[in-house]
Amino acid sequence: MAAILISKSISSEEILIDSISGPQLGQSKRHEHDCLIGDSLEIAEIRKMIDRVAPENDSILIVGESGTGKELVARLIYRNSGRREKAFLSVNCETMPDPHLDLELFGQENEAHTGINGRNPGIIEQGDGGTVFLDEIADMPMTTQGKILRILQEQTFEPLGANRTIKTDVRIIAATNKSLVTAIKENRFRVDLFYRLKMASIYLPPLRERKSDIPLLANHFLKYYSGECGRRFDGIDPDAMGQLMAYPWPGNVRELENNVHTAVVMCKGKTLHPEHFPVLAEKPEKISIGPEEMEDGYAKLFDDTINPVFNKAASISGGHVYHHLMAAMEKALYSAALKYCGSNQVKASALLGVSRNTLRDRIKRFSLY
Repeated sequence: MAAILISKSISSEEILIDSISGPQLGQSKRHEHDCLIGDSLEIAEIRKMIDRVAPENDSILIVGESGTGKELVARLIYRNSGRREKAFLSVNCETMPDPHLDLELFGQENEAHTGINGRNPGIIEQGDGGTVFLDEIADMPMTTQGKILRILQEQTFEPLGANRTIKTDVRIIAATNKSLVTAIKENRFRVDLFYRLKMASIYLPPLRERKSDIPLLANHFLKYYSGECGRRFDGIDPDAMGQLMAYPWPGNVRELENNVHTAVVMCKGKTLHPEHFPVLAEKPEKISIGPEEMEDGYAKLFDDTINPVFNKAASISGGHVYHHLMAAMEKALYSAALKYCGSNQVKASALLGVSRNTLRDRIKRFSLY
């Protein structure tokens, strides 16, 4: 079964895909494309691109804002490819600090970087014959970029601490929400890797550019989350749907999904009204606030409180202040959400805008019992 090989939890948009076994996938593209919700011209073009590039072995670059569904498209390409019986493995280059990213990708032998004895195969080796998805590749360190380029050119790599070369047959699909052209100009991204990745390129438009798909998406998420919690709804109030279509959705499809999820959890009746959706329940003047202004407000709040913590971390963390503080912040954030929601994981995941699988992973990682 292809679904057994998936290393990362799936979202509601992919639920139809992972209920199908590997051999059936090649015979049922309609079901797979049903998961790429929408009847706009933009979605139709993306479906055509998936059909065009999936059978090939070339690397692919997927470009789009956060929340547009880049990993979903990568999985659809994988499931329509000849590699669908092998592994699909993903890594987020933005959240994985160096040198841990190299360790995650290429593995290690002996005690290089980790102090662990023996072999520890990385994602590239585990994905042999399959597909590796490199999310937010614009944030990948230049040294790691060189190693990825070598895989694309020679199909070889060396684990950390090894004195031998390993041959690999892996397809690379990369994604970014940033301009790689700008990164090249700023000497943060290799131009040769850029052209190797851009053998085929897929652009995912933001949700605000395909608003006709919003009702289909909203009703799809309503059906999914109502089924997950075992409830029946009559639908979304027309006034609420109109407001959903008028909202700019800076967080794109992911933000819409999180809002529908929250609405399902909070609604006690049979119809979802504007007050059930966080973005619509806000005061009108708040709805117009863009993500930049919102982030500035949060930044100022943190700015007023972080100095004592930062100074202490700087004195003991040995040059890894960012990663230590971000880990501590993430633990505190998940802990606060669980307390706020009375340890209700459904409400906490909806509040944070993350999947329940992600929440459960953080509960286990940070021992938040």
